[in-house]
Amino acid sequence: MKRAFSLVATVAAMSIASAAAADEHTVLILADAYFPKVTYLDNGDSVRFINLSGGEHNIVAEGAAWEIGPIPDQGEVVLEVSDVVEKLFYDKDAVADDGTLLVQGEISFDSAPLN
Repeated sequence: MKRAFSLVATVAAMSIASAAAADEHTVLILADAYFPKVTYLDNGDSVRFINLSGGEHNIVAEGAAWEIGPIPDQGEVVLEVSDVVEKLFYDKDAVADDGTLLVQGEISFDSAPLN
């Protein structure tokens, strides 16, 4: 009986630990888009940006809160995310003359839609 309780306690502790573990999400950098456009995550997760755009890429957050790059073609960079990180990001080199962001993505701490 004592052994069974110990096993149940161990399994419960492992379940709690893995539920609290941070996840890594992947965002593909394409020539004219990020995929997915919105990445839904939890505080403490990370985002792996993989550059498939065919050229060097620089990502900057709105307001220049954070910046990564240059990321070479076929290169990867991991961004550790917290709930204070600016969530809208864009291709630093894809901004129109009037300031319009041509390639942008978003990090969201909301629940992902189920559709």
